[in-house]
This record gives sequence, C-alpha cells and structure tokens, in this order.
Amino acid sequence: MADSKPATMAQIAERAGVALSTVSYVLSGKRSVSQQMRERVLAAIEELDYRPHGPARALASGASHTIALFLPSPQWQFVPVQQTFVAGATQATSASDYALLLSTAATDPESIVRLVARGRADGVILMETLREDARVERLRSAGYPFSLIGRTADLDGVSYVDMDFGAAVEASLDHLARLGHTCVALFNFPPDLLDAGYTSALIARETFEKRAPDLGIRGIHVPCSHTPRDAFAVAAHLLRSEPECTAAITTGWQFTGLLGALRAADLHVPDEFSIVAVIASQYAEMLTPALTGVDWPAFDAGRMAAEMLIDKLTGKEGAPHQHLTPADLVVRESTGPAPQVRRARETNRSARRRAAG
Repeated sequence: MADSKPATMAQIAERAGVALSTVSYVLSGKRSVSQQMRERVLAAIEELDYRPHGPARALASGASHTIALFLPSPQWQFVPVQQTFVAGATQATSASDYALLLSTAATDPESIVRLVARGRADGVILMETLREDARVERLRSAGYPFSLIGRTADLDGVSYVDMDFGAAVEASLDHLARLGHTCVALFNFPPDLLDAGYTSALIARETFEKRAPDLGIRGIHVPCSHTPRDAFAVAAHLLRSEPECTAAITTGWQFTGLLGALRAADLHVPDEFSIVAVIASQYAEMLTPALTGVDWPAFDAGRMAAEMLIDKLTGKEGAPHQHLTPADLVVRESTGPAPQVRRARETNRSARRRAAG
C-alpha cells in the first residue's frame, strides 16, 4: 500500500468485492462461506497485509483473552499474601497471552456471570470461597469456565488449588504439644468470614476443636481480623484474660498484631510465648524472630489456578485439576519449650550441677 496505515476490514471487503459481513465471517468462522468467496477474501487479506488488532481479534473470535480474578477483601485490606496470589496468576496469564482483570469488591453471582456473558472475560478465578458458594453454583449452572483458590463442599467437576488447613492446624498443634504447651490459642479468620461459611476458617476451627483435647491442650478459638490494629487489640485482651496461654497459631497475618501485643506485655518470643503461622515462607523468614510456620505457597497457588483455567479454555484439560497443598511445617525461631517446661529443665540442670559440685 502507498501509505503506512494498516488495512481495515472495509478495505478488505472492497478489494475482494464482498460485503463487510462476509469478511467478518471468514475471520471468525462463525458462519459458512462459499469456497470462492473465502478464497477472494483470503487473497485480499494477503495482498493488503491485513493484521487485525487485539480488540478486533477478540471480537471476531468471540474471546476476550482475559481472565477475571475475584478476590473480595474489604476486611483484609489487600495484605501482602493476597498480592502474592495475584502475582502468581499474572505470571501464568502473561505466559499464555491472557490479560488478568482483578476485582477486589464483593461481587454477587449474577454480576460475575454477566461479565463472562458480555465477553469481558473468558473465564473466572474465585477466591475466598465458601462451603456453600452461590458464585460457584451460578457459574456451574451457566456452564462458564472457572477455577478456585479454595474449596467448597461440592467439588464435583471443579478445578481448584488450596492449602490443607486441617492438616496445617493439626501439625501446628502437634508441634506445640511436643514442646509442652498445654494452653494454645487459634487466631482464626475474621468473624464475618466464619459467619459467611468461609471454608478454610470452618476447617481450621473444626480441626482445632477436635485435635486440641486429644493432645491434652486447652484450646482457645479466637476469630480475628488480619489488620494489625485489630489483631493487636484481640491479642492484648487474650494475654490479659488468659495468662496460662503460652502459644498461638495464626491462620494468616494476625501475627503482626500478636507480636506487637507481646512486646507491649514484655513477653519474649519464644522463651515466654510461641507462635506458629500459616504463611508463605518468604514472609516468615523476613521477620524477627523468623516465624515457625506451615508454608502456604501463595505464588504457586495463584499460578496453578490460572493455569488450570487456561487449560480448560484452550481444551487441554481432561479431568478437573484438584491440588491440595500439604502441610509442611518448618521450625524457625518463634517456637520453643513452654515456660513451665523450660523452668523445669533449668531447675534440673541446676540440681545436676550442684550434685556434681
């Protein structure tokens, strides 16, 4: 062509001597076109070196090449671990030439379905999943592709990745019991998530209340916001009202407020109080003291959820992908023997030294 402007579909239609709709049908494959018409359109495309831009390709194919990630977070205020989930999903979508549309507002099921129906997204990743989740049921009934970071009660045909929160709580309790702790608090997810039926929160509570008595531990269940200020207030109240409590398990970022409350109460970690957190290892190792924790590989979870959905969108998925991350507890600096055990050991060592002297 004489100028450098890219050819348009109208110019293709004019060169081929066909209607504009015929060019669209050839590009999209949505309607059959006679072989003669098809060859004329393809010849014009080659002559004019036509290259459809991104939105035009999406319109022609009926695909937006966009994935929507729904991460409602009014309480959490988008804490770093949530950013890590998003980063993992972004890596996977970018590698497969998909865009990622992020929504942090609480979105009703009909709005999510309309987003896909109107072509703004080809599929959906849902987070903060509930045991009975209306969003999942609506997407399932509409037949739209989706994957989960989390679980629901009915996982038939559903692709998901999740932390095994039950095993994480159990491993944490077992570790603390071996250290001699007999009164342990669980800083669980916030009260509103428990009331809504957030699956991870329910599993954590059920496992804690079942396993603690088996280990001779008095368990204190503490629903708690992940924000530092709220967690500090809840932790400070616990320390005042439950002086026998010598350890805590946190399901997320409540440890920030807990550490602050322990400093304010002049309690040393781990000599006087131990902490186990469910947390991505890169964050556990950044703190002082480094947190003993069950690793929740958030980046990998976000990446896997996006890859599961992309496999479904591109026809690569056979059976649904379902991945439950095992509870790998890594002992670092924030756990130690219960104070009473520590004192007994020190008394015994002193007695042995006196006897030897």
